[in-house]
Amino acid sequence: MTEKLPEWDMSDIYPSPDSERFHDDIRRVREIGDEIIEHCSDPHFPLLSLIKLKDEGDALIVTLTAYTEALLETDSENKAYLKALNESEEISVFYDKAEDAFIRCVSARKDEFSSPELSEYRYYLDRIAVEGSHLMSEAEEALASELARTGENAWQRLMSAVTSTAADGDKTLIELRALASDPDRPKRKDAYERELQLLDTHKTAVAAALNGVKGSVLTLERRRGWADPLDRSLFSSAISRKTLDALLGAMRESLPLFHHYFHIKARLMDLDKMDFYDLSAPVGKSSMKYSFQEAKEIVISAYKAFSTEMGAFAEMAFRHNWLDAAPHKGKAGGAFDIFFPARKQSRIFFNFDSSYDSVATIAHEMGHAYHDSVIKELPVSLSSYPMTLAETASIFGEMLVSDYILSSADRDETLTIIEAFVQNAAQVIVDILSRYIFEKSVFERRRDGEITADELSEMMLSAQSEAYGDAIGEKHKYMWAVKSHYYSADFSYYNYPYAFGELFALSLYSQKDKKDFPSLYRKVLENTGRMDAAACASIAGCNIEDKEFWKAGLDYIGRYIEELEKWL
Repeated sequence: MTEKLPEWDMSDIYPSPDSERFHDDIRRVREIGDEIIEHCSDPHFPLLSLIKLKDEGDALIVTLTAYTEALLETDSENKAYLKALNESEEISVFYDKAEDAFIRCVSARKDEFSSPELSEYRYYLDRIAVEGSHLMSEAEEALASELARTGENAWQRLMSAVTSTAADGDKTLIELRALASDPDRPKRKDAYERELQLLDTHKTAVAAALNGVKGSVLTLERRRGWADPLDRSLFSSAISRKTLDALLGAMRESLPLFHHYFHIKARLMDLDKMDFYDLSAPVGKSSMKYSFQEAKEIVISAYKAFSTEMGAFAEMAFRHNWLDAAPHKGKAGGAFDIFFPARKQSRIFFNFDSSYDSVATIAHEMGHAYHDSVIKELPVSLSSYPMTLAETASIFGEMLVSDYILSSADRDETLTIIEAFVQNAAQVIVDILSRYIFEKSVFERRRDGEITADELSEMMLSAQSEAYGDAIGEKHKYMWAVKSHYYSADFSYYNYPYAFGELFALSLYSQKDKKDFPSLYRKVLENTGRMDAAACASIAGCNIEDKEFWKAGLDYIGRYIEELEKWL
């Protein structure tokens, strides 16, 4: 009998996308937006009251947007969902005007920041002031917001549309890419070659999209007074350039370690050298399969072994149908956790396939949801955390489950799990470094004009050679065309935060057995939106501006690579 997989229950968020509650919230956002704009013209209106009003509006707009986007992920062609998404986008464009007025108003009242009643909001207010110093005129910002829907956002949608519908005979591009983890090497190679041929057919359109997004970013960041897109990205990530340099320096120094891993994996696969299409291949003879019930019990037990509170949270999420696990036609791939601040609840999206990866995915996304639960009582102004700290709880949760399964695994299962961990670490360190190098070169070249598709491919191969060296043979010249992160105008360099998150989480995880660590861990998560990354990390005794800190996380990975070598 086929196991029935759960679909999430969204009724606590909204009964339906055409419900009265949904439209009431849209109307309330419009009211709040009008009130913010009105109060911003009054220099005597209490700043604390203005912040609280903005928090109410932010919670609603985030909830509306998250809800409509989440629904569409489960059924991409549902007309009711598309209509609701359009409604949420329209109110978001309107609310952007209130956001702009708020930033300008707060920035002009810096002399009030030291008021005792605002002490809790000081970090938030200081960041608003920085944002205010990088705004164009009101008319220009309003125009930029309106043009985004038919400008950079449209380019992003073009990339998504091309890559999600492109097909070679019986296989879509997405299906071909999924074969990268197939155990059969000839099948992986065939899929890789078909993928490259398919992308070669569509390269001009996708290159136009990348040029459009990056050109728009360069123009707007320059007009807003940022030194460059990286400067803006570092501000959004709440880290200093010194921190990034320390992180990248440690990553570069670790490359020989990962190159050694690639050679180990090649030998485990009876190869002289791996090619790009071998990087995600499974190693070992284990064919671990889990029912959803087994996966549920593993995640709850692993979480509970570390913290009764975390275990109880995971149990509650399963009990209340917060997870959407059933694959079906029209449902997107991938996995994510999504938070609805106005309802103080999360939902988890993924497609369960009984594999170890599916269990790890639940653990990962449940970690995000637990993070949400820790900050749910805080207003948006004190709970919005940067990308750099966003992966802390998810990777921590994944490690809890990995170690829990390892504790009772047989030899073949142990090899599979350890290799999967190192494989992911190599992706997050080596491939992410290549993506950072590539994106930096794209911005440098794009300043001088359009970049052709063939030039982008040459730049991609150059970046991959710098990161992978000669540890692998064939590279992937079209990775720029399949990674959606490059096409985000809202967040440039959507790469290094993953490496930051991985190594920071591993540093915390290495301390998990210390006395009272669960409460310290919770304190770190509670403060992810209240202070910058360096201050938050210091709660756990971590100095993220020191390269040695990052090397400690890499050493943790190195110990697993040493374990892998024992299988040779």
